[in-house]
Amino acid sequence: MEYPFVSVVVGIRNEELFIDECIESLLGLDYPRDRYEIIIVDGMSSDKTRDLVRKYPVRLLLNNKRNVAAARNLGVKNAIGDLVAFTDGDCKVDSQWLKILVSEMQNAPYDVMCFGGPNLIFETDPVFGRVVGYSQETFLGSGGSAQSKNSTKKHYVSSLPNCNAMYKKSVIQEVGYFDERFLIGQDGDLNYRIGKKGHRFLYVPEAQVLHHRRGTLYSFSVRMFKYGMWMAELFKKHGEFVRWYAFLPSVAIVFLVALLISSVIYYTPILFLYALIAIYFVLVFVTSIQVTCKMRSKYGLFAFFVIPVQHVTYGLGFLYSFVNSLYLAKFKSRSDI
Repeated sequence: MEYPFVSVVVGIRNEELFIDECIESLLGLDYPRDRYEIIIVDGMSSDKTRDLVRKYPVRLLLNNKRNVAAARNLGVKNAIGDLVAFTDGDCKVDSQWLKILVSEMQNAPYDVMCFGGPNLIFETDPVFGRVVGYSQETFLGSGGSAQSKNSTKKHYVSSLPNCNAMYKKSVIQEVGYFDERFLIGQDGDLNYRIGKKGHRFLYVPEAQVLHHRRGTLYSFSVRMFKYGMWMAELFKKHGEFVRWYAFLPSVAIVFLVALLISSVIYYTPILFLYALIAIYFVLVFVTSIQVTCKMRSKYGLFAFFVIPVQHVTYGLGFLYSFVNSLYLAKFKSRSDI
């Protein structure tokens, strides 16, 4: 095969625990070393991350804006290659990762602009992180999104997570780079704009990246709340849903609250409410069994609690973004009077 030059961009901040593993996996790629570069973009880390990065033959750039979107833009603008691949500082790429992505690019139709693969789980990660990871691989946990589903079949998708993706650099430039307003979901926004231009994304299961899952129930809840907020911001920006299932948790919360309030006056709504809750938790229980089988551990049953927490906090974040926008709009209209 031919080996076009590729720029691999890694946006990081405070990744001293995993950055050695990440860079060493990139240096160990089965791809001619003179045909790719590694660009590490550090968001002003306050730990030992930059000192660790400087040990390796990579390019280190500093990102004063600190957010991931700005890091990726800086990496793309300094990239030598016409192809730009992304992964994260807490990821470990397979040795064949880059070769597989490039090979798929060389054999794909011209309108395919992005190639990526699964976002796999480290079996050595803490139990909670693995439960979250496997829960999000299920339909109830991700809506079938390529972000988490990890299918074993090659197929076209509407978006690919930037912990495992390679783009033709020209398409990122064409749509105006990453929107740096988005602290979360910036890859979803970029991919949406690329898709609206008529370009396609190819999911390749063999192009594998392992991604550390961390955190506690509290940090997970906060993160899901923020995901909900930024998904609402994407909706407000584009006027339509970037992902079809994005509104479901918030609609469910509003509907259940409405049923609960109406049940104070009428008896029927409370029966309907109980029935919906029962159906939901049956689905959650079935999903927790799936997670248990995937993990091959009884701890997979924790998904019975993790998934509802994800749905509720995500839905609340989505609603908060809209309520906050209405409040700001009302405040602005009063100040204009």
